[in-house]
Amino acid sequence: MVTRSLTTWRAEVLGTVVAVVLVLALVATNTGRNALAWIYLQSHQAIEHSVHLPFPLDRLDPTCPQCM
Repeated sequence: MVTRSLTTWRAEVLGTVVAVVLVLALVATNTGRNALAWIYLQSHQAIEHSVHLPFPLDRLDPTCPQCM
């Protein structure tokens, strides 16, 4: 039991350290900032060009009797 909790703690610490290093690499480097900007622009463009339905999606739910 003690070994498992120690292993879990190590995995959590390692995961946190890796996440911090990746965030620093994205923010601190020019390539990382360009990648973040590209991702933002792509998601913004996808949202702009998405189809907006004129009714709520609850109406398509077959388990919702009052929506039918």
